[in-house]
Amino acid sequence: MLTMDINAIGRMSCNPAVGGVAKGQIVRDIDAIGGLMGLLTDKAGIQFRMLNMSKGPAVWGPRAQCDMKYYSEVAREVITNLPGLSVIQGELASFERMPDGRLELTLLNGDRYVTRSLVITSGTFLASKMFTGLETSIGGRVGEPSADKLSECLAREGIALRRLKTGTPSRLDPDTIDFNECDVQHGDDAPWPMSDRHLAETVPGRDADYFWGDQTNKFIRNDCVCWITRTNLKTHEILRSGFKDSPMFSGRIHGKGPRYCPSIEDKINRFGDRDGHQLFLEPEQADIGRVYINGFSSSLPADIQLAAIHTIPGLTRAKVLQIGYAVEYDSVDATQLYPTFESKKVPGLYFAGQVCGTSGYEEAAGQGLLAGINAALKIKGEGPFILGRSDSYLGVMADDLSNILLDEPYRMFTSRAEYRLFLRSDNAEMRLKERAHDIGMISDSDYEDWKRRCGLMDAARTRMVEESATPEQANEILAPGGQALATERTRWMNVFRRPGIDPEQFFRTALPDVPLTRRDQWYMYAQELYAGFFDRQEREIVEQKKMESVKLPADMDFMQVTAISIESRQRLNAHKPLTLGQASRIPGVRPADITVLAHWLENRTAPT
Repeated sequence: MLTMDINAIGRMSCNPAVGGVAKGQIVRDIDAIGGLMGLLTDKAGIQFRMLNMSKGPAVWGPRAQCDMKYYSEVAREVITNLPGLSVIQGELASFERMPDGRLELTLLNGDRYVTRSLVITSGTFLASKMFTGLETSIGGRVGEPSADKLSECLAREGIALRRLKTGTPSRLDPDTIDFNECDVQHGDDAPWPMSDRHLAETVPGRDADYFWGDQTNKFIRNDCVCWITRTNLKTHEILRSGFKDSPMFSGRIHGKGPRYCPSIEDKINRFGDRDGHQLFLEPEQADIGRVYINGFSSSLPADIQLAAIHTIPGLTRAKVLQIGYAVEYDSVDATQLYPTFESKKVPGLYFAGQVCGTSGYEEAAGQGLLAGINAALKIKGEGPFILGRSDSYLGVMADDLSNILLDEPYRMFTSRAEYRLFLRSDNAEMRLKERAHDIGMISDSDYEDWKRRCGLMDAARTRMVEESATPEQANEILAPGGQALATERTRWMNVFRRPGIDPEQFFRTALPDVPLTRRDQWYMYAQELYAGFFDRQEREIVEQKKMESVKLPADMDFMQVTAISIESRQRLNAHKPLTLGQASRIPGVRPADITVLAHWLENRTAPT
């Protein structure tokens, strides 16, 4: 691993939190495949909440505030102690393709390395600039330099780059905030851990019984609070007075910012009829230290930001420890990549994270995991690890990035996943654990623990189908949810399938001797709750997987298929899809052309 600063491993550059709606599902996918993000979050978390619980389990999103300093410390400890991994501090200046297909890397200090696979995870550091009002500085994060040479190298290799923009809000001194003027936001009474795995094999020196998925959550810290406040018309008036010096509105920033995580000035500009915008005051560490103003990202002049902050309830005397700023940087057009995140132009070169045009820690971690897996599999001479849209949110993201030409940073939402009933946070292991174990990403002990839990769930379901409840037992579960009461004995499964019941109460009453984890209880309930919808979507998934199974040659010239429209042929040649399914999702390729292409392939491969 080559990094510009070893101390920056796992650094939370912006929001001190992991997860949320859709993003939390990504973290669960990462955990099921063997990634570290969920484990690190459980270790460094200081407040845990499950978002969207008023809606169905398909859109629940686990989220955790983290001690951002401790998160980085644990990540660095894990990475630097992994057997077989060398961590090198330095900056990649360029790379060249060698005649044998390997890549020769040259560092800024002149050191050279040769590799068969290279994964670039440069974040916001490619030719990056920071903006606060009329002030401009070079760098991808405050106090850290820009990687200009690598950006120039990518351009020489024919990699198309585009400018994007992100930003971060001011950080405040908590001793100068009047929290009594803000609403308090606590964590859940019963917190949900991000990971269902233990950390014994990952963090050196950790006791073997240090298990994170325990129902009591005794290893989850959940005692910190956040606070909620709000901007007002006076805040907006001051912010507007700085628009003339805004690098975003004056054209000094050319990159497009994230639509769904806009700066405060962009909110005021776009939603001028609003009399206020909600803000979250979030501690960056367990001892608070600094407070992050979630929702107040800005690149306006420092004096404007400070004056506006002082109009907000609770912040009238607030001292700013770090002023907000915007970052503009080079990113890669991800349609130049396969769903494995390998470059179509440079074999063995992979990209992952914010450099691919995404926003958010979770999206970046998921890409890094998939790119790293595929880079290793390529070296081993094995087939790629590609997740489909019905397999995981990671599969949805990989497919979107490699097929859709984006003009703004990509962020994951549940609405992007057409099969989100199948992609819940509670069933990530069911979807992905087997495949992860097949490629060696999951240890045998983790895999055996999961199989043990599967056996417990199977046994519990059998008993629920076979055993029955008295009316008194059934009504103890039905009454709190407002369900019609039972008047005679009924199978436990009939009780379990009723909407609105509490699965945890159900298992306490019906099967108190079955040691199911809380997440497994909710998984079983969701499977029954959505059973009526599954059949229809499963048929759609089967059809999709049929198309995904039709492989296309990597060097195929689609111009040969003259029955397809010229526009579709040009788009197919530009994207170089690996399967018929990927081809069907390329913007501008018509369904009729996919039908023609399927027949063309069938006739081409039919025996003569």
